[in-house]
Amino acid sequence: MQAPSSCRPVVFNTAFTLLGGLGILIALFGIGMDYLLDTYPGLHLPQLLLIAAGLLLSLIAFRLRRADVRGRVLANMRKHAAPGLLIAAIVLIVLEFVLAAAGTPTYFPLAIPETPPEEAPWWTCNESGCRHAYVHTIAACESGELSGRHCIVNRQGFSDTQDFAVGDDFDERMRILMLGDSYTYGMRAEIGKSYVETIESNFPQSIVWNTALPGVGTNHALASFQIYAPMLRPQITFLTVNRSDFKDNMMPMDAWLWVKGMEYFIRRYQVDRSGNVMKTDNRTLHYYAHDVEPPASEIERLIGITRLGSLALKIVRPRIIQSRVHWEADVTRGYLRTLRDAAAAQDTALLVLLVPTPQDIRVLRAGMNQPASQAERVRYQIAAQLMNELGIPWISPIHLLDAELDYVPDDGHWNSAGHQKVGTMLSACLAAFQISQDLSDCERVEMP
Repeated sequence: MQAPSSCRPVVFNTAFTLLGGLGILIALFGIGMDYLLDTYPGLHLPQLLLIAAGLLLSLIAFRLRRADVRGRVLANMRKHAAPGLLIAAIVLIVLEFVLAAAGTPTYFPLAIPETPPEEAPWWTCNESGCRHAYVHTIAACESGELSGRHCIVNRQGFSDTQDFAVGDDFDERMRILMLGDSYTYGMRAEIGKSYVETIESNFPQSIVWNTALPGVGTNHALASFQIYAPMLRPQITFLTVNRSDFKDNMMPMDAWLWVKGMEYFIRRYQVDRSGNVMKTDNRTLHYYAHDVEPPASEIERLIGITRLGSLALKIVRPRIIQSRVHWEADVTRGYLRTLRDAAAAQDTALLVLLVPTPQDIRVLRAGMNQPASQAERVRYQIAAQLMNELGIPWISPIHLLDAELDYVPDDGHWNSAGHQKVGTMLSACLAAFQISQDLSDCERVEMP
């Protein structure tokens, strides 16, 4: 049954008024989306397009409240519908090719390899933490599967030229225990130029045990401390904390998986959008290896392998959900508290090295209008807050490092220059601590 003709203007007016209001809401959402969706601060192209689309929708809707305008528009739409759709399709295709030529990446990888990941034979993990499997690592180095820093390994499975063994001269020497992940391991630094190796060269009479491994969290550091601190009896223990530790601490300590012929490693466990730990299948692992959460549907995947669709997904599907950061922080707090108490029981000074990302440095030096997500920045801020809350002394090289000169591009690790700056900073701290046995005498150390 059709509505009386007298009612139609009222219905149309109401419908288009609501549509105009929706357009205004879309524009307002575009303006405030940085804060609502935890995306990239500053006005960027997708955000401007969203604001423009909302305003345009609102303008059109309010114009269509007039009956004469509606009549002309409907007549034109019937007459020009096919050419309009064709022109729109051509414009979208041209934009896609332009973005591809400009090197705009897709949100999801274009191809997922069929080769299933398999457990890397040179890694081993148990309740005592992770380490290199010495025999398998040496064999992999001899065959050429591993090279460089991966082939510096002692019999305990760590990146050290000396085995961890107690010597008769331990009481007369400075003893330092290193805990952490890829930064402390020396990833991306030339051999001999990592920050730990810089400290070792500056303090040749000291004993430095480096128990760090790439891709581990504070849970691994705690396990290593409980094993090696009673043996070494260190006067000082360094712990590296960076943004990836928050997620690593959510997952069990487990061996890494790798794909033969490819350069990436990946965990078999991941954390889903709700903060739950899950064991993933082979296809899903490849998405995580590319640092993206898997698509929720085939439609989303198809959108995410186009450049235009990828721009939209970067806005409406942020990589890191803000609430999950706080769940991760709660888990990390527990590990840090236990490590703090264990260090006090061993009578060792615990100093946390808080690692800034290049984005953290840009935000510090150039203000907030930088391409860094709030979730990335909040990890650095939460880490500092955790140290202050737990009363753990910490130090950061954020004022010393250059975001472009001291980091490996598109990697996030320090290069040799960055490592040596950090090593020099920590060496000065150690020199002061060696005299007074008090971390408060170290320059730049924050004493909560």
